[in-house]
Amino acid sequence: MWGTGIRKLTLGLILALVGLPLCLAQAPESDTPLAPVSLQLIWHHQFQFAGYYAAEAQGYFREAGLDVEIRHGGYDATGQAVDPVDEVVSGRADFGVSRSDLLIHHSNGLPVVVLANIMQRSPLVFLTLERYGFTTLEEIGTRPITVTLPREGGDKRVSAETLAAFRQAGLDAQQLNNLTPTWNIDDLIAGRTQLTSAFSTDQAYFVRQRGETPIEISPRDYGVDFYGQTLFTRRGVIESHPERVAAFRKAVLKGWEYAMANPEEIATLILEHYPPRHADYDKDFLLYEAARIRELMQPELIEIGYSNVSRWSDIATIYQELELIDDLDLSTFLYVPETAPPAAAWDTAGVDGLLGNFWPTLGWIVFAVALSIASYLHLTNRRLAQEIGLRRSSETLLRQQAEQDGLTGIDNRRQFEAHFHREYQRARRHGRPLSLILFDIDRFKQINDTYGHLTGDRVLIEIAQVTRRELRAHDLFARFGGEEFVIILPDTTLDEARQVAERIWEVNRNHAICEASAFIRYTLSLGVTELASKDGSAREFLNRADTLLYQAKHEGRDRLCLEGV
Repeated sequence: MWGTGIRKLTLGLILALVGLPLCLAQAPESDTPLAPVSLQLIWHHQFQFAGYYAAEAQGYFREAGLDVEIRHGGYDATGQAVDPVDEVVSGRADFGVSRSDLLIHHSNGLPVVVLANIMQRSPLVFLTLERYGFTTLEEIGTRPITVTLPREGGDKRVSAETLAAFRQAGLDAQQLNNLTPTWNIDDLIAGRTQLTSAFSTDQAYFVRQRGETPIEISPRDYGVDFYGQTLFTRRGVIESHPERVAAFRKAVLKGWEYAMANPEEIATLILEHYPPRHADYDKDFLLYEAARIRELMQPELIEIGYSNVSRWSDIATIYQELELIDDLDLSTFLYVPETAPPAAAWDTAGVDGLLGNFWPTLGWIVFAVALSIASYLHLTNRRLAQEIGLRRSSETLLRQQAEQDGLTGIDNRRQFEAHFHREYQRARRHGRPLSLILFDIDRFKQINDTYGHLTGDRVLIEIAQVTRRELRAHDLFARFGGEEFVIILPDTTLDEARQVAERIWEVNRNHAICEASAFIRYTLSLGVTELASKDGSAREFLNRADTLLYQAKHEGRDRLCLEGV
């Protein structure tokens, strides 16, 4: 009996090694009913949930043995906000879609577990109109706004991302004129609110349709760079039905892959089977939304659903700095999918006859099997190392695209804003000096017109290189826009900043760019200022540097201007 079992196993290994066809048992079609599960979305039906609709339409859920009920979010019949976290934790739903706020719930002891990060970047922005005349959070003042911040008897879906950005901007949520949200764009157009929480994937589209110019203020401008849409469940579901969770996750990611490859088909599917809440959400809008979502997902660079532990740790650090969470264990917060393939069932009928005299060579067979396993493990480990390397490279590239200026390689405007607001708050909090240098190239248009834009680009690149060599390790250098550059000088007085600015001014005046037979020379105009007690916001501080820069321009260019000098 025992020998027969060994011989059957040996034959299976032999046939697997030599690649001979096995006679696989034909399992009868299962009569097992589909397992009913529910998915709670965070908002009404739109393309932002396209992957779930695609998984249902393409039969991926059914193939996984699941009968999935997809519930839209928004507000219930009583006007209360539907909170996916409440629905999942209470057991009224098995899976949910939320945001990085899940960290707060996990820190508070709720058994939420992230299954996949669908969007690598958050779509949350704060939307205002150009005609309202402000572009930063610091300029809100007493204006009426509509955002998800804590307030008496307010929306229970407080956005930690919003709270983090507002705190980074130095604003007290309790002092703001924050209205009950309706999420109706008419309120913004009519002036009932002058700033509202929005998604970069949709509301600006409708603002432009109304003939208005939208202004989007991103939390990333304040150093708050969170994940976007996140699929999650509760710990109990994983413990009770691990296979079901793995199957659901796999089907969802497959659905998202299909949706991003076939946006027109899925847009039609949404309109036919998951009608949005308003007729304005037509196919043109859904395709616009699909394109914006692709920018947030970056599927060409990052595997859909990928979670980076280090990035989650960075997000947790921001929450901790803002006293939104205590320490937490990310190992119980992030789901680790099972990667081992299921074992195949072999039909070994007639094995004894096929084995014949192979039994005496069992030792050689075992050796061959061991060698094959070792080779397989080596190749698997190498592929795994390559995959990890590619993921790290993709994550690095994604971070560079978000933070660096594509031409000069220094920080971009968005990264400057993040550093600037952080250093402003730090200087205010600890009473430390902070200075700014804002400069641009004199008559840069003339360089472009005379030598061409490619030469103009080279001038910008070399200015960045020459200037960077004059800066200290802790100085922060960014391209502010066009031919303008900005330098943040932490722990630096005005006199120290003047010395840095003079070095930058002189080294660029003496620098020449060789272009064909010509040597191109250029000059800079610089504005230099230090944070003062009269600065009510980071924006006022920056505006003073900007005023000094244009004073240098007005006085004849090729000079630097300091406040009071």
